Amino acid sequence: MTESIPRNKLVLFSWVLLLSSFFWLFQLSQSGHVNTLVSIYSFAFTAYVILLFQSEKISPIAFWVGATVLYSMAFWQLPYLSNDYFRFLWDGEMIQLGINPFDFTPNQLIQSRTFTDCYYLDLYAGMGELSRSNYSCYPTVNQFYFYASTLFSNDIGTNVFVMRALVFLSLLFGLYHLKSLLSLMGMNEKRIYYFILNPLVVLESMGNLHFELVTVAFLLAALNLLLKQKLLFSALLFAAGVHVKLIPLLLLPFLLSYLGCKKALLYYIYSGIAVILLSFVFLSPSNINNFIKSLQLYFRQFEFNSFLLYPYLRFGILKHGWNLTSLYAPQLAKWALLLILGIAWNRSKVNYLDMLKRMFWGVMIYYFLTTTVHPWYWILPLTLSIFHFSWSVLLASFFAIFSYGIYEFGVESDYRQLLAAMNIFIMVVFLLEIINPEKWKRFTPKFFLN
Repeated sequence: MTESIPRNKLVLFSWVLLLSSFFWLFQLSQSGHVNTLVSIYSFAFTAYVILLFQSEKISPIAFWVGATVLYSMAFWQLPYLSNDYFRFLWDGEMIQLGINPFDFTPNQLIQSRTFTDCYYLDLYAGMGELSRSNYSCYPTVNQFYFYASTLFSNDIGTNVFVMRALVFLSLLFGLYHLKSLLSLMGMNEKRIYYFILNPLVVLESMGNLHFELVTVAFLLAALNLLLKQKLLFSALLFAAGVHVKLIPLLLLPFLLSYLGCKKALLYYIYSGIAVILLSFVFLSPSNINNFIKSLQLYFRQFEFNSFLLYPYLRFGILKHGWNLTSLYAPQLAKWALLLILGIAWNRSKVNYLDMLKRMFWGVMIYYFLTTTVHPWYWILPLTLSIFHFSWSVLLASFFAIFSYGIYEFGVESDYRQLLAAMNIFIMVVFLLEIINPEKWKRFTPKFFLN
């Protein structure tokens, strides 16, 4: 009894620290200094880690009450670390006006139409120039969310609130299937704590309204139904996840060694047909090139906090004298594809848990080799690590906040060296976990061991 009192006090202190940290995080503005952001986020993450290792002292009621308070705080503030939501609402409003978001760029529409309502002009002014000058790159299900968010008013604050509500409902949908999945696999349901309380998930999904959380909600539902051998419904939900973010397509090769050739082929057909049919909602022969251009822009020209592309580019500049992103980015993408296929392939059939572990490895390898790693990207591997705890992705979800410093200090600043050191550390931990996983068990929260 005497030992439990300090622990209970530590848990209470951690809850207070986590909630108060997020209260201040949601009060920050775009003009805030990155050092303030990193400091407050660090306090939140410290509280989160303590709660993970003191989870046996947290009752389910206390957890859900605390999590509800945590997520509800996000509803009352506009996103401040990202202006993507302006484009989200713009696309939704254009659909309401009968305009296909893949037919015209915002710049084209502003020049060719007269928008008398200041609301549209505010949306246009709020998005960045890159977004204004390019066609939408958001797939069909994502567009449904944008459209639904703009049905009730022409007020940015109201529409952001509705969009958050839709994301939150998607989270509840995903949690329902995650709970079912953990139960079927005989895993401790407290693994949900690991995901829900992670500060990156709260900040980037509910706070900054990035839709990775919606993607993983559909993915968790698809994985739950896959384990139940309901291939058709699983494939349909998987296709819905793809039409929020395309990244789940990377996971398809891993199904082959689990399902076997016949069932995997059936799954590919189901999901492929669903993806194509959903594409037809907005895409047509007249505008599909616009969508492809936006994707090519992402894969060939974007570069943000890349693990390996930046040093590769420095080598190219020293050797040739100019930036070779358009050449090196596709090369790294090819290497990523080959490595993912190599990890996915197995001569003998693998079990479900091994498939999930390989999926996690594949996504991590892809992030190490891709050109762009925004902070919210880590929500997908973090989700997959619910079934296979990994310090590498947990560290990545902490270090990710530092990448916002690029906006303040610049791409070519010394700050880049700090990010490079963090990225190297993440890769080293990831490799060590693969080489000798048993040594890491003593550093693993207890609820991951049963």
